[in-house]
Amino acid sequence: MRRELAMQIPACEAVTLFTGFDMEPESLIKLDRATINKIVYDTEQMVADGELDSVKMLVLAKKGQELFNNLEKRVRRYAEEHARVPKHDKLRMYDAEIIEKETGVSYDYSVCHDVTWNELHDLQAEIAQQIKEREAFLKTITKPSIGGDQFTGETWQINPPLRTAKQGLNVSLK
Repeated sequence: MRRELAMQIPACEAVTLFTGFDMEPESLIKLDRATINKIVYDTEQMVADGELDSVKMLVLAKKGQELFNNLEKRVRRYAEEHARVPKHDKLRMYDAEIIEKETGVSYDYSVCHDVTWNELHDLQAEIAQQIKEREAFLKTITKPSIGGDQFTGETWQINPPLRTAKQGLNVSLK
């Protein structure tokens, strides 16, 4: 009976029904790491036991990920403008700790006019291109063959590259 009921209701409501956790925004803001882990564990068990539809839960997770990633990107700048935290201090709210710090630090070495760095950088780019071209060639090798150096006459066996892949589901939101 429980399995049949789970298959008939929306996945979000099913999570609420079977975990006892309300998925409304007012409840989501109160989540702590332990509760999140429990919800994930309990939901995984229900999927494993066939009580929840696994594809439906995968799509729900993908949509939730998309929703919250985009929401975070959009509201972060407003929070950074309004929630100034004094240096070396923390803002604690909603079972979260917020500190202000430098993020995304990067350096542009091209403005240094350092001859050694410029030469090394150019060499690195040239080698990366040569590797890319060689890898494209090696992908065409389907069976062991003989390669050689035209200047020294040295030869060696070239084997096809080892190709590994994992079959899985790709979820694209429309």
